[in-house]
Amino acid sequence: MSEADNSNPGQILLNTIGCKETIKDANERLIALLNAAVDGLIIIDKKGNIELFNSAAQKMFMYSSQEVLGKNIKMLMPAPFSREHDSYLSSYLSSGQPKIIGKGRKVKGKKSNGDEFPIFLSVGEVKDSSHTQFVGIIRDISEQEQDRIEAQENRNRLSHASRLSSMGELAAGIAHEMNQPLTAISSYAQASKRLLQSTSENNIEKVAAALDKICDQAIRASDVIDRLRNFVKKRVAQREYVELNVLIIKTVNLAKVDTRILDHKVILELEQVKKPKLLVDPVQIQQVLLNLIRNGIDSMEHIKGAPLIIKSQWISNELIEVSVKDCGLGMDAQTSGSIFSPFFTTKQSGMGMGLSVSQTIIHSHGGRIYFDTNQPSGCIFSFNLPATAINHEDIEK
Repeated sequence: MSEADNSNPGQILLNTIGCKETIKDANERLIALLNAAVDGLIIIDKKGNIELFNSAAQKMFMYSSQEVLGKNIKMLMPAPFSREHDSYLSSYLSSGQPKIIGKGRKVKGKKSNGDEFPIFLSVGEVKDSSHTQFVGIIRDISEQEQDRIEAQENRNRLSHASRLSSMGELAAGIAHEMNQPLTAISSYAQASKRLLQSTSENNIEKVAAALDKICDQAIRASDVIDRLRNFVKKRVAQREYVELNVLIIKTVNLAKVDTRILDHKVILELEQVKKPKLLVDPVQIQQVLLNLIRNGIDSMEHIKGAPLIIKSQWISNELIEVSVKDCGLGMDAQTSGSIFSPFFTTKQSGMGMGLSVSQTIIHSHGGRIYFDTNQPSGCIFSFNLPATAINHEDIEK
């Protein structure tokens, strides 16, 4: 601006008015932009008091802008998030170390009617403002969370149906497994009755011994029922830390209800250098391993005495692999390209869901399932799972 312009009061007034209009226009455009956003946008000061609350946030939390401006943002959070908020802010302001600043995370919001809902929250600091400010970008993820829950429920239902199908296919083996202890119980009971009717002097000791054997066989039958009931019952997926070798041995015992396994030698080559513990759903991992064992036995049905090898090994510091090796006839190219497809089967009976469900289970645990040819014949089916090696001392602690 020239000196002549500066000396003209009228021109100065016009310039001032024009500058104010420019600022007003920019402000209006910013407000329109904020209100057009589909995500909630909230600006707070260093004490957590709300300074801006856009239209999307108003719809999301069911508050008007006038109801929240100047109030602490904790009113939009349920416990424990509301209790943690002040400590996050004070920690950042005093140390400069961000815990939530510049990061996104899943939390919960609270509407004006008290309803809680899942949100994804990103927080950033407003740089170079007249005072300390933070901006929060909020996305309502209720639909995504509901979809995730429904998908998990569907996986659980499919997994349960597959377990029931497996037990249906093993009905003859289950009957055989139960018949043995029941027959023994009957025999010992009849022997006890005859001993009680006899006048021999040593009958009391013999009857006591027979009763002990009856108890042992009853426990054996009960163990079979417990294994089967725990495997097939409808349940919510629950993950816990398990020792993989113990889980494999339990699964082999469960697989023995299939009497065909008695025609083959099961060889266990389990990792002993490090004791692996995994955060998994033990029943689901048992289901995968049982499917692979039964598939291996199916492939060797006409090769009596052929061994089935089950192996566990660390393939990296954080990845453990379980393999089931059979000596069967192997697979042709067409079969190998479809084995993980739902309802695909080469068997005369069955759902054709075993490997498909197994793949879903392993993927949900962050692992992979795959296969290769065995030498000189057969297949190797393997799956890996993320895990952490735990020393003997750690396990004892």
